[in-house]
Amino acid sequence: MQHSVKNNLVIGFIVSVLLSLFVNFSMLMLTYKMQSLDLPFRGRHSFGDEFLYYSLFWFFMYAFLLFMLNSQIYKLGDRLFHNKEYKTMLLAAVLTIVCGVALFLLYPGVQRFIMTDLLQMDEMFRADSFTVMERAPDMAVKPGPPDHRMAVTLSRGIDHPRPFLTEHLLILLTVLLSVLLIRLLNGKQQMMLEYEKLKTEKLQTSYNALMGQINPHFFFNSLNGLNSLIRNGEKEQTLTYLDELSNVFRYILQSNKKEMVTLAEELQFVKAYTYLLSVRYEGKLFFSIQAAPALLLCYLPILSVLPLIENAVKHNVISKQYPLQIDIYTTEEHALVVSNKVQPKVEEGHSSGIGLKNLWGRYRLLTGKDITISNRKEYFKVSLPLLDTPVKA
Repeated sequence: MQHSVKNNLVIGFIVSVLLSLFVNFSMLMLTYKMQSLDLPFRGRHSFGDEFLYYSLFWFFMYAFLLFMLNSQIYKLGDRLFHNKEYKTMLLAAVLTIVCGVALFLLYPGVQRFIMTDLLQMDEMFRADSFTVMERAPDMAVKPGPPDHRMAVTLSRGIDHPRPFLTEHLLILLTVLLSVLLIRLLNGKQQMMLEYEKLKTEKLQTSYNALMGQINPHFFFNSLNGLNSLIRNGEKEQTLTYLDELSNVFRYILQSNKKEMVTLAEELQFVKAYTYLLSVRYEGKLFFSIQAAPALLLCYLPILSVLPLIENAVKHNVISKQYPLQIDIYTTEEHALVVSNKVQPKVEEGHSSGIGLKNLWGRYRLLTGKDITISNRKEYFKVSLPLLDTPVKA
């Protein structure tokens, strides 16, 4: 809240300064020309900078007060109308216009008070016009009517505020549009932040679902495979199995911190994971992993291949009579394909497809691309697009 008020003050100050300089631009230029040419006013009084300073200050305060007032009315409208935008905008516009008109009507009185009573400039600022003559430094001002080619006439007076109506109206409309534009930009930014928050929450939910899918049976089966090797007294294979198992655990633990990995990192994990499955399904499950060296530095979401392998193992018959071959390879279209022959289990019913849905959701959130699923009679293929550069979630 404090940060928002501070931002409004800074933005309001900047907008007010620019508007004040803009509406006083002609007077600034004229004052500069008069001072550079040393053009005096005809009469007892010489033209000073007091009126210019007053005009700059007045229009700055006019814009600043309207800006802050309009900003606060929007906040009040949000509380009163429960974020009904059209009602809030209507309330802010009406109240700001009323206050703008009231300040405009106060302008002559304030000018008279400051310029006349405080600065003792009654005679000069009550005059309807001031005439300025250009002359050479060594020439005296001669009596009589001034030469029209050598004179500049300024019409200013506190008794005639109407010439300032355009400036006040311009500032009022600019403030209304500026605050509305800032509000719309803040609303868009807030929507983006909420979207990113929902995106992160959905990604975390999808990741948790993936972990929940892996943990229950994977760790149990891994320990069973290790137990079998120990019972059979296969010391070397047991040590290799432990090394690969530790690599798998390490990679899975890292997945909570890393979202995108290179294809080389993912395939290194896949090789360790497939080794564990090969020991478990000895002589029944085979893997072929082929990747183009040029694509090894491409990126994909971490643990993208794991649910595809798990899906193939879960839904297909794996036996001596019906061994299962899983092929993992890259294509010229910068994609990684996981393919297996369809050998459906007889007792299995309709699959829920949760694993593929979670993978599709994660892939879509992290890369903005969709996976391609081809489910034909003989082969089931899933194609994962590879990215040249990592994309942050």
